[in-house]
Amino acid sequence: MYCAFPRHGAVSIPRRSMFQRIKGNELKPGMFVVSHGLGTFSSPLVRVGELVVDQAGIDAIMQNGIDHVLIDPSKSAPALAAAQPGPAQAPTNLLKELPATRLLYSDALDYVKQFMEDVRRGTDINCGRATNLVERFVQNVLRNDTAAVTLFKLRGFDQYTYTHSINVSILAVLLGKHLGLDRHSLLDLGLAGLLHDAGKEFVPAHILNKPGKLTEKEFQAVKGHPLDGYNLLRKQRDMPVDVLRAVLEHHERHDGTGYPRGIRGDGIGMYSRILVLVDVYDALTSDRVYKKALPPANALNLMYQLRGQQFAVDDIENFIRCIGVFPMGSFVRLSGGEFGIVASTNNARPTKPEIKVVMDAKMRPQRPRVLDLEAMENTPQAQEIAEVLNPADYKIDVERFLCA
Repeated sequence: MYCAFPRHGAVSIPRRSMFQRIKGNELKPGMFVVSHGLGTFSSPLVRVGELVVDQAGIDAIMQNGIDHVLIDPSKSAPALAAAQPGPAQAPTNLLKELPATRLLYSDALDYVKQFMEDVRRGTDINCGRATNLVERFVQNVLRNDTAAVTLFKLRGFDQYTYTHSINVSILAVLLGKHLGLDRHSLLDLGLAGLLHDAGKEFVPAHILNKPGKLTEKEFQAVKGHPLDGYNLLRKQRDMPVDVLRAVLEHHERHDGTGYPRGIRGDGIGMYSRILVLVDVYDALTSDRVYKKALPPANALNLMYQLRGQQFAVDDIENFIRCIGVFPMGSFVRLSGGEFGIVASTNNARPTKPEIKVVMDAKMRPQRPRVLDLEAMENTPQAQEIAEVLNPADYKIDVERFLCA
C-alpha cells in the first residue's frame, strides 16, 4: 500500500519587509509582531518577533498595556485570520476520552513495531496504515488539546525507539495546530513525525542502545540515519515532498551544527524546524539507556537556553507558548508546601497555570482540589510554583491524577 497524501510544495516564509505601526485594537490573528514585549523564558507570549495566531495571543499583548505594536506585513499570514475556528467546542471529558486514547496509542505502537520490522526485512512498507493513524492523531488534537497531551504522556511502554516516533508525531501536530496550519498540512506533518526515524533501522542496535559515549565511527553511523530514511521513503509512491524534506532535515540546527548537510537558518524547512523542536523535547523528557528523563519544564528551560543557536528564537518561543512554560502534567511543589499536577496551562500568564493539588506538604495524599494561580494573585492565598519535580522519583501516576 502507498501513502495517500498528495505531493505539494513547501510553505515559504518571507523574511524581510517594511515595518508598520498599528494600534493594539487593530491587531488580528496572522499578523507578525516585530516588537511588543519582554521576550523572556518566564514570559514567552510577550516577545519581540511573534506571529500572532489566535485571540489568546492578542489578549496577552493587550493585557500588558500595549497601545501600539510594530508589525512586519511580509511575515504575516493573513490566511490565518480566515482560518480561525469559530466558537470553541466544549472539550471532551478526559476520563471518557482515555479508553479511546489508550487504544489509539496501542494501535500506533503496533504499527511502528511492524513498520520497523518491515524495514529490517526489506519487505513492502504499509504507508496506508500510517496515513490512517495520523488522521486519528489529528482528530484527537483538533478535538481536545488536553486529550492530545494525555496521549503523548502515555509512557507505560518501555520501548523508546517506538514510542518516540509516536510522540514526535503527536507533538508535531499539536504545534502545527498552534501555528495555524490547515488540516492537510497537519496530516503531512504528523506523517513526517511518525516516519522521521525510519533510517535508524539501518543503524546497528548496539550503537543505538549504547549507554556510554559513542566513538567517532559510531556517531558517523548514527548521523547517516536521516539520509537513509529519506532514501527509503522517497521510493514510496506519492510520498509528499514536505514529508521527505522533514525526514531528511530533522537533525539540522539553526546555527548549522546539525546533520546530515549542516544547513542553517532559513535553509531548514518549516516542517523540519517543527520536527527539530519536538524531537529534542521528547528525547529530553524520556528515559534513555544513558540518562534519566528531565521534567518537561526543565527540558523547555534547557532548550530555551539554546535559542539563537540550535533553535531559532521565534521557533522555540512558539513551542513554549504552545505547550506552556509548565506543561500540563508537570509535577510541582507550590510555595505553600503542597504538591500538585499542572492541570491546565495559561496562555496569557504562562507562569500562572491551574494546579490540581494532590498532596500536602508532607506528601500525604489528600482530596484533589484545583487552584488557579492567576485568580489567587494579590490575595492572602497567593502561591507560586516553587519547584518542578520528576514524578517518577516519587512514583506519581500523573495520568491517574489528571483524570481524577
